Amino acid sequence: MKNLLLFASLLAASLTANAATFQGNTSGTFENPTGPSGMVTTGVGTDSFTWGQGATSCFLWFCNTSDPSSLTYYDTNFNANVDQTFIAGYLNFYNGKIVSGTQAESVDLSLTLNFTSPASFSDTFDYGFSLDNVVNPAGDTTTFLSSVPSKFYSYAGTDYYFELTGFGVHTQYGIKLIDEIFLKEGKDATVKLLGQFTSMPSEVPLPAAVWLFGSGLMGFMAMRRRAKAQQA
Repeated sequence: MKNLLLFASLLAASLTANAATFQGNTSGTFENPTGPSGMVTTGVGTDSFTWGQGATSCFLWFCNTSDPSSLTYYDTNFNANVDQTFIAGYLNFYNGKIVSGTQAESVDLSLTLNFTSPASFSDTFDYGFSLDNVVNPAGDTTTFLSSVPSKFYSYAGTDYYFELTGFGVHTQYGIKLIDEIFLKEGKDATVKLLGQFTSMPSEVPLPAAVWLFGSGLMGFMAMRRRAKAQQA
């Protein structure tokens, strides 16, 4: 009897543990840019988004036209436990010198997680970025707009959530979480996009297999009690 109860406990623990590690890969596209009526953009619906008309500057007889500003998303694989920070992709920001009035002011990143374990499925989460990009010598920023955890999976009485937490940059003390990338014009930088899975109990019932096992176990215990009663 103790062995049966131990097996039941191990079975339930195994079901929960199997759902606590998520594996797969990511992909992303830029959507829904906003800006003034003269906004110039390319790459909407792809992983490389540009905005603004490059400004032309001349010195004597030599003229140069800047490339537009851009954000490029790079996908990656992930293998993460619940409550563990992991890399959900990489973001490159190039700060171009652009003509005022052609800039974008915001854009969304549609981030898709393609899961391979504990089950094969995909889910897409949308995140906003504020873009400060006009002609000025000081520099410009891309700012991550805060988000809330989004539910994407339920298993064995537990709801699982995903949250993109911000940008990750290397420092002498390790990876630092920030929400803003600042660059001077003509410069670029690549940062990590950091994410996290979290969980909380739900009211979703346990899988049918667990209930069937429990019913069978209770029936077996009842048969043993009847057998003992007949022997007495």
